[in-house]
Amino acid sequence: MVLLQVTGRQVHSIRNVDCFLLPFDDKGRINKKEWEKGMRLGMELLPSTLNEEYPKKVINAQHRFARRRYEHEFKWKPSRKVGEAIVAAVFHSSPL
Repeated sequence: MVLLQVTGRQVHSIRNVDCFLLPFDDKGRINKKEWEKGMRLGMELLPSTLNEEYPKKVINAQHRFARRRYEHEFKWKPSRKVGEAIVAAVFHSSPL
C-alpha cells in the first residue's frame, strides 16, 4: 500500500509505503480465517486505554509484543530493488 501526496492529480511525493502479506486459500481467495487473525492481532497493537492497576515498576508491553508478532506474520520489508521499482512506477507512469 502506497500513500501519496497528490495535488491536481500530480504526484508530489511518496508519504509512506506499507508492505503486508495477504493470505490466500487454495481457491485463490483471501483466507478469511488468517485475515481475521491478522485483524485481531492488529487491534492488539494499540496500547490499552484501560486504567489497569500495575505497580509503578511494571510496564504493560503487550502491544509491543503484538507488534513484533504482527510484523513477523503479516508484513514484509521490500528489498532495495523492489523499493526502487515502486518509486519508478509512481513517478514514471502516465498521469492519473
